[in-house]
Amino acid sequence: MELELIRLPNGVRVALDPMPGLGTAALGVWQRVGARWEPAEHNGIAHLFEHMAFKGAGSRDARGFAEAIENVGGVMNAGTGYERTSYYARVVAENAPFALDLIADVLFEPHWAPDDLEKEKGVVAQERGEAFDIPDDRVFELHQAILYPDQPLGRPILGEDATLANVSVDTLRAFHDAHMTPDRVVVSIAGAFDRNAFVETAERRFGHLQSRPAQAMAPARAHAGRASETRKLEQTHLVFSWPGVAQGSDKAYALRLMSEIFGGGMSSRLFQEVREQRGLVYAIDSFLDSIEDDGRLCVYAGCSYENARTVAEIVRTQLAVMAEKGPTEDELNRAKAVSRAQMLMGLEAPSARAEARVGQVFLRDRLVDFSELRARMDAVTAEDVRAAAEAALSGPACAAAIGPKAGHGALDAFQANS
Repeated sequence: MELELIRLPNGVRVALDPMPGLGTAALGVWQRVGARWEPAEHNGIAHLFEHMAFKGAGSRDARGFAEAIENVGGVMNAGTGYERTSYYARVVAENAPFALDLIADVLFEPHWAPDDLEKEKGVVAQERGEAFDIPDDRVFELHQAILYPDQPLGRPILGEDATLANVSVDTLRAFHDAHMTPDRVVVSIAGAFDRNAFVETAERRFGHLQSRPAQAMAPARAHAGRASETRKLEQTHLVFSWPGVAQGSDKAYALRLMSEIFGGGMSSRLFQEVREQRGLVYAIDSFLDSIEDDGRLCVYAGCSYENARTVAEIVRTQLAVMAEKGPTEDELNRAKAVSRAQMLMGLEAPSARAEARVGQVFLRDRLVDFSELRARMDAVTAEDVRAAAEAALSGPACAAAIGPKAGHGALDAFQANS
């Protein structure tokens, strides 16, 4: 078998990525729908639907459904983001069609009892409380809210009690039906599997989907700003961000390397300056957060309240130096080596590989050979990296903090230099 993208007659796409030498497969169904499509009054409905997926489906109740996947030694789960919802499984090769059948039952024949829905709202409330209690989760939620005010992107994926209170089974069904269209669905599998059996199952279970008008998605509008929350904690948790690039952008390769050099690993400038040389933090790193039409270069750090201002000043100064002088050749070569290694490691993980194929299909409508991605990364120059840092500094910066006195000194220092 070879890498293959199949288009069913109705438009559903099926990505097949065989991996010789394996005995298992990672597979799933991804929908191009998430919190970005929620109306404000139903914030959290996409995530609630995902929770209801395992209340039983098809001919099986919740217990029977759990037993069905575990009877064949498999595992199944789901996830909700701002732009995609996924239902995925890992099974031995011969059970891949069976697992896809189970996922299809979840999507097309779910058991939606009003009593179960109310119970699951309570479970989601506990999940929301757990996230609130974890400061390095909560600080990102604050950052998201101030970055995208009055937009679906600025609302929590988990929703709120008030917005989920008025979600009924009919509301849930209407949201699901509005977004279950062929152009929004990608079936993906990586590992060991019977190609013909898997494709036949995909055709049988997803070939009936019919097209309907697309639901509009409001464009992302990033804002500069700051947010803080005072808590009695040992540490101040900080998030800083600047404009990045959207998913699929050709400029993403340079920005990824810039982020690696800036704060991606133990040899990065931030790690060496803030932790190794000054001992101001235990954790600090930079990363990219990208969506279909926007993106951010982000830095997270956890430190004592007394050190928060200094950490903020160093982060801003180091980015300015990168924007002015760019990386050294050694730094650039090391970042490329790390990126190549991470790519190769991902190639050896069926779950990561299946999900990567989904991103390629949604963004480019084709499967991309990983050698092409490597070539694009290798072509990045030091000037490209410098320009990526300069572009980040030129746009709206955003910051959030949680901790003693809410890290006001850090936010003041960051805002003064942004």
